[in-house]
Amino acid sequence: MRKLLFSLTLLFYSALSYGQIEVGIKGGLSSLDLISDGIEVKNGLNNLKIDFKDASYGHHLGLYARVSFLGLYVEPSVLFNSNKVNYQLTEYSEGQVITKLFNEKYHSLDLPVMVGIKAGVFRLYGGPVAHLHLSSTSDLTNFSSYNQKFKDASYGYQAGFGFDIWKLRLDVAYEGNLTAFGDHINIDGQSYNFGQSASRVLGTVGYKF
Repeated sequence: MRKLLFSLTLLFYSALSYGQIEVGIKGGLSSLDLISDGIEVKNGLNNLKIDFKDASYGHHLGLYARVSFLGLYVEPSVLFNSNKVNYQLTEYSEGQVITKLFNEKYHSLDLPVMVGIKAGVFRLYGGPVAHLHLSSTSDLTNFSSYNQKFKDASYGYQAGFGFDIWKLRLDVAYEGNLTAFGDHINIDGQSYNFGQSASRVLGTVGYKF
């Protein structure tokens, strides 16, 4: 993935010498969803289960540049991304079942590099995206055995379509990830994850300067 990002970045810069260049700002909303059986944890005499409660929403905002050449275009972006995820923690202890709801917020710097084709106002595109972890907050830290161990970076891919109308750039994209969702969860020194990667649908509005 790093080699692919590097190659696409070289392609972008090599096109600067003879391509048509535009820059702008863009932002939007995303919906994160995951279907999973949850995480089951043996914690001493107690059994725990952490479930992904429901679809969560986030937002992103940043800058993009686009170089068009030879019927194609390359579009790298730098986006601040914030997502909120809702969890349900169920604790089975001494014949009791206690259920609590928690949420976590994640902040990352997203670096997508899209390659696309354009026909009139319509575009199709796809490419890799890197997520650089910035910070997070979690209600789960109130649970004494819980720790967060985020990777510095994770990687995925996007594919979507868009429309260019005057100076507006309208996009809808699907994003998949190459790592299992929740792999930052650490309980009593043991790492866990939901066993599946989560996907996102992103809606974005851009404005050409």
